[in-house]
Amino acid sequence: MNNPEPSPALLLEADIAILGLSVRATNVLRRNQVNTVGELTRVSPRTLFGMTRLGRNMVVQIASSVESRGLRLAD
Repeated sequence: MNNPEPSPALLLEADIAILGLSVRATNVLRRNQVNTVGELTRVSPRTLFGMTRLGRNMVVQIASSVESRGLRLAD
């Protein structure tokens, strides 16, 4: 049985672990105090690129995961 996607409000409050990112990407985000999906949606790709150990492929992975849930990163 598939688990339904949480409502948008609950999704924003959810831990970034639900995004299914790599361990490295998750750890880098946590080190930069990005712990929830809502916090992540307030971060721009440019800011992500500036985080140590997050390369282009990881930023693309993060953006894709966020967008697959109907959300997007900040401009």
